[in-house]
Amino acid sequence: MKTSLLRRRFAFLFRLSSLVASTALLFASCKGSAPQQGSGDPCESAQDCADGVPCTVDRCVGGRCASEADDTRCPGGRCDRARGACVNDKACATPADCVDADPCTQEERCNESLRQCVFEGLDGDGDDALPAICGGADCDDADPRNAPTLAELCDGADNNCNGAADEGEDSALCGADGARCVSGRCECPAGQGYCPLESATGFHCIDVQSDPENCGACGAPCPSITTCVGGQCTCADGLALCGSTCVDLSEDERNCGACGEACGEMDCIDGACTACGEVGEPCCDGVSCRDVLSECGEGGTCVVKACAEPIEALPDTHLPRCSADTEPCIDACTVSSCVDDCFAADTTAPRAYRGVSFDCAGCVDHQIQACTSRMCQRSLSVASCCVVERCRGVIDKLCEGQCGEELDAFYSCSDATECGFFLVAEEPLSCFP
Repeated sequence: MKTSLLRRRFAFLFRLSSLVASTALLFASCKGSAPQQGSGDPCESAQDCADGVPCTVDRCVGGRCASEADDTRCPGGRCDRARGACVNDKACATPADCVDADPCTQEERCNESLRQCVFEGLDGDGDDALPAICGGADCDDADPRNAPTLAELCDGADNNCNGAADEGEDSALCGADGARCVSGRCECPAGQGYCPLESATGFHCIDVQSDPENCGACGAPCPSITTCVGGQCTCADGLALCGSTCVDLSEDERNCGACGEACGEMDCIDGACTACGEVGEPCCDGVSCRDVLSECGEGGTCVVKACAEPIEALPDTHLPRCSADTEPCIDACTVSSCVDDCFAADTTAPRAYRGVSFDCAGCVDHQIQACTSRMCQRSLSVASCCVVERCRGVIDKLCEGQCGEELDAFYSCSDATECGFFLVAEEPLSCFP
């Protein structure tokens, strides 16, 4: 009881002495004496003296900063300038000893090594600044953008808690030359975007009409094969941008006439999916045909390959003239060897013409071949190509198996001609006119 009484007396004396000191200071001020000079850094206003400790009173006195701890800003504790925060020196044995009803102290707990209660200050927005009700200077404890230690930005908020929003130079608020702070938003001149820098923090006014990394809008890069023109990623002349690739819509089989229009098995010709490759159809890709015995001819159309030249016909005046008994001999034949025998048995004597010896058999054989090749040129070309490519130019039994279809087509055409009329001889004893 006595100890408690002594404490009360000391507390009363302390408050009394404080009252006397305050009265003396007030009296001195009323008499016009100069305020006590501060001992800190040079300053022009109290704002220049903010030390970041929420429980200190920072003033600018006589051009120098002065800072004093204010325990009234630490409900349930005291201001520890060394720690830069309010501390609670309450002794504890268990966490329950530290629980109190003060909302300004949060997460009360017992530091068992020191046997001392510790706590966190009330900080609703997590910006490390206490609200004014708890002795701090946070002007909005529900918005982390606002705290006395923060720099002012262009966002419509009072970032530094000095009572004004978005004050200062536009370039400083936005961090970009040429940008203006309008209604809490940074805006660049027309045609430019307020874009983040890749190589550093902050933003910059960028020409989105021509910048390949920000084409048309911030963060919209163009593929490397394109350029940014008028805010659009553009391919070279004649090409269109499909996805990230420049293609020729007139011939691209996956993008024929428009992006994504695929032709499947057809070919893209002049921007339209077209069947190609067969004889009489357009050449695929303008250069190739599907049949190995066809080729791309003039005008970009597939034609029968002409890898073997057809036999040239002799002038019409060079008609065969065989003996009359050759015709009934040939008419009685059913196999080609019989025809050969008929020519061999012919009695017409060979004669020389322009230095070359001819007999009826050789003359007729050549003329029939010339006539047939002229009237069956297409099938002869196909058969000749097959023989050249598959039989190395030799017609034998093996070749007849490999080129049977092509040879049969030629033989059928030959049988349908009237080339045999050369065997009708008006002058049977001569092979020449």
